[in-house]
Amino acid sequence: MAAAVVCDNCTDGHTPAVRTCVKCEMSYCARHARPHLENPRLSGHVLVAPIAILEERRCRQHRQEQIKFYCEQDDSLVCTVCTIAGEHRGHEVIPLENAQRTKQEAFRLEKTEREEKKTTAESRTKQLKRAYKRVQESLRGTKERISREFERRREQLTEEEREALERVDEEGRSVLSRIQADIARYESRARGLEQEINQLLAALAVQDPLSFLQAPVNERLRRSSVSQETQYYPAPVSHGLNLAKVISVGGVQTKLLPFLDGRSPTLDTNSAHDDLQISSDLRTATLSGVPQGRPQHPHRFERWSQALCSESFSSGQHYWEVDVGSARRCCRVGVAYGTIPRRGSDAECLLGESDVSWCLQKLGDSFSVLHGGVETSLSVPQPPPRVGVHLDWDAGLLSFYNADSMEPLHSFHHTFTQPLHPGLAVGRGLFWGLFGGLWYGIVGESVRIVDLSGTS
Repeated sequence: MAAAVVCDNCTDGHTPAVRTCVKCEMSYCARHARPHLENPRLSGHVLVAPIAILEERRCRQHRQEQIKFYCEQDDSLVCTVCTIAGEHRGHEVIPLENAQRTKQEAFRLEKTEREEKKTTAESRTKQLKRAYKRVQESLRGTKERISREFERRREQLTEEEREALERVDEEGRSVLSRIQADIARYESRARGLEQEINQLLAALAVQDPLSFLQAPVNERLRRSSVSQETQYYPAPVSHGLNLAKVISVGGVQTKLLPFLDGRSPTLDTNSAHDDLQISSDLRTATLSGVPQGRPQHPHRFERWSQALCSESFSSGQHYWEVDVGSARRCCRVGVAYGTIPRRGSDAECLLGESDVSWCLQKLGDSFSVLHGGVETSLSVPQPPPRVGVHLDWDAGLLSFYNADSMEPLHSFHHTFTQPLHPGLAVGRGLFWGLFGGLWYGIVGESVRIVDLSGTS
C-alpha cells in the first residue's frame, strides 16, 4: 500500500496532506493550505490532489524546469526551455490547461459515441430477444399445425410426421443458436462499452492537466479504434423459420402445401374481360357471352377472356388451387407480371404467350404448359378436376400439381424480377386464322379459385 502524502509544513511528520501546490512544489494539510485559498496573491497557484513525487512534474531533459506546455506536433509534455532552445523549438505548443480542455472535449465525444454504440447494442439485444421469442412461438405454432394434419392422416403419415417434426427441431435449433450467438455478441460489446465509458468518466474527473494527460486511459483509447465497430455489428441475418426446408421430407412437402403455404387470391374486376362474369366472392370467372358493362380501365383485358388477381407475390412461397372441372373445353391457369399487355388482340396479351407470363392449359382432357408462346404437351393419364399452383418466388420455381393427389405436373424454372399475379383464362382455345388470333369460348364455362383459408 502506497504511503500517504504528508504535510511539508507540519513538524510532526505524519499529518496527512490534503492538497499539493504545483507552483510551490509543496504539500499542505488543511490548516497550511488555507493561505492558498484566502490570500489573493496566491490565487494563481494551482492546487491539486496530494502528489508524493513532484519529480514527475519536471521536464526529463531540463530537470529544474516544470512541465508547462503540450507539444501538439510531437504529442509530448514539455517545459519552457524545450520551446525556446530545445528540440521543440518552433513547434506548436499550448498550455497544459488548453491541452486538457481539448482532450476533455475529445473524451466527451468518445464518451457520447460509445454511449450511442452501447444504446445500439442494447437495442439490438432487445430486438434479438424478441426475435428469439417469436421464433419460439413460431416453432410451437408450426409443430401444432403439422401435428393436427398428421393426426388427420395418421395411418398414412405416421413416419413422415416424425421426420417432419425432427426437421422442425433441427431448423429451430439452428435459428435459435444463431440468435443466441448474436445476443451474446451484443451483450459482450455492451459490457465492453460500459467499461470504456467508466474509464472516460474517471478521466474526466481528474482536474490536474498533467495527471489527466498522463492517465493510462489516453493510451488505451488511442489503441481503441471506433472505426472498427463494424466487426461488432455484423449484417443482420434472417431469423425466420424456413418452412420449406423444415418439411421437405419425401412427399410431405407437397402434401402439406395447402396447409403451410395456402393462399386464396381474389380476382381483380378491373382486369377482367367484360365478357367474364365475376362472382361476388371474386373467386369464380364464368364466360357469360354478355358484356357486363364494366367501365373502361387501363388494366382490363380488351380482347381475351381472362383476368388477373388483385394479389401479387414478390417473395416467399405461395400455393393456391383452381377448380377447372367446369371448364369442359379450354382454360388457362398461371401467373403474369403486372406488365402483361392488355390492349389489342395480339397473342402476347394471353397467358403463356409472352415472356412475362406462365401458364398451364387444359384443352379438353389434354394438358400443356406455355411460356413465351412455346407450348409443351404433358402426359396426364387422369385429368385432375383441380390444379394446384405453387410459387417459390425467391427460388425462381413455379410448379403445377394435381391437387387431389399432389402429383407434380410440370415446373418452370425462372429468375423472377417482378411481382407475379395469379391469373386465369376461360375459353375454347387459341386459333390463328386469316384475321389473327381467335379465342373461342363456350358460354357457361367457368373456373374457380379454391378457398384455402380454412386449411392454413
